[in-house]
Amino acid sequence: MVSAGLYWLLSLAFLWGGFVQMGYPGMAGEVCIAFVICLFLLRFILVKRFVAASVFNVAATVVFFIFIAILQAKGMTGVA
Repeated sequence: MVSAGLYWLLSLAFLWGGFVQMGYPGMAGEVCIAFVICLFLLRFILVKRFVAASVFNVAATVVFFIFIAILQAKGMTGVA
């Protein structure tokens, strides 16, 4: 339950952040939006066919945290 809420919260936050950062120089906004779209597509493809929704939520939340670490390492956070 916690991972489901966190997954959807992170998805909305990254979409909002991506749209906010689209007006600034750099590719941070486009990268964030593309990342969330890829996770949505993976969710529709994988859930109920290969994995349970709860497993996907946990895995996607971990992937979000890894993505945040990558953005932080590349200096792409704090643009807006």
